[in-house]
Amino acid sequence: MYPDTKELVASLASIMSISGQEERGREALCSLLQPYFDEYIPDPSGTHIFVKRSGRENAPKLLLDAHFDEIGMMVRDITEEGFLRVVSIGGLDRRILPAAEVLIYGKETLYGVIGAVPPHLQKAGDHKKTPKIEDLLIDTGYDGETLRSLVDIGTPVGFYEKTASLLGSRICGRSMDNKACCAAAVLGAAMVKKEDMAWDLYVTLSAREEVGMASGCSAAAYRIRPDAAIVTDVTFAAAWGVREDESGKMGAGPVLSLSAVTDRRLTEGLLQLCGLRDIPCQTCVDACDTGTNATMLSLVGAGIPTAVVSVPITSMHTYNETVDTVDIEHAAALFAAAAGEGGLHP
Repeated sequence: MYPDTKELVASLASIMSISGQEERGREALCSLLQPYFDEYIPDPSGTHIFVKRSGRENAPKLLLDAHFDEIGMMVRDITEEGFLRVVSIGGLDRRILPAAEVLIYGKETLYGVIGAVPPHLQKAGDHKKTPKIEDLLIDTGYDGETLRSLVDIGTPVGFYEKTASLLGSRICGRSMDNKACCAAAVLGAAMVKKEDMAWDLYVTLSAREEVGMASGCSAAAYRIRPDAAIVTDVTFAAAWGVREDESGKMGAGPVLSLSAVTDRRLTEGLLQLCGLRDIPCQTCVDACDTGTNATMLSLVGAGIPTAVVSVPITSMHTYNETVDTVDIEHAAALFAAAAGEGGLHP
């Protein structure tokens, strides 16, 4: 048995994992994923390592890497009036912050709302300006003294926890980047039967990708020393204002990266698998940079052959990122096929 896709994504998205805070969700994560793996290995980098073994002696190791961290904020000041000032962690879209609902992960988890100036009181031209994050205030309803007893400077702040179903197979909510791909990796591991496995499968839910550090995946890969790696991350989906040649279509399957930093043989093997197993897929050209952990991962140790398999997403880096669960399931099917007999060759 393997998990329902929507439920798995929603459960993963509900675990707070703002960059630098990935370890806080360890207990909930292990409880959720324990049925699908043989072993859990914590890594000092904050990366979570899950292992499913084939039972074969000296089996090659296949690594599936999906960054677990999400964008968010950090408290930098608490005003006398009881408002919070924050700084961003990762690439927040500042245009959507006013009036956003947030959670403050202090000594208690507090609900808050980012203040917004009513249009009636805005000055001429204000509606054309993107607010600076340092000018925004979070209102919790508490006075300054009470708030200081519950929240410390440096406390993480994230978007309000919710995952909603849209029509058909699409869902939206916070941290679909990259919980959608975490779900694809976990689902792929759950789908492949032990007796069919040709590889020992390592799934790394890695830390700190959103703050430009690939140290989480690199440290874990150095520990594992895999024979091959697949990085799975979100990519841009076709939408208004996004060029066709820099996006994938939602519902048309995962997107495989054609790039100078990915392994050509491994990528070609995945494309052939899609054809053999009737798994819908797409390709994109990421000439010199995939924007993922792949570049650093490929250089770990003596070098790791690395490919990139992405899931298209819209409204990236907002609190309503939207993904099609069909793409997650097709990506998972590809990962299961890659780890099984007749899949990828070491």
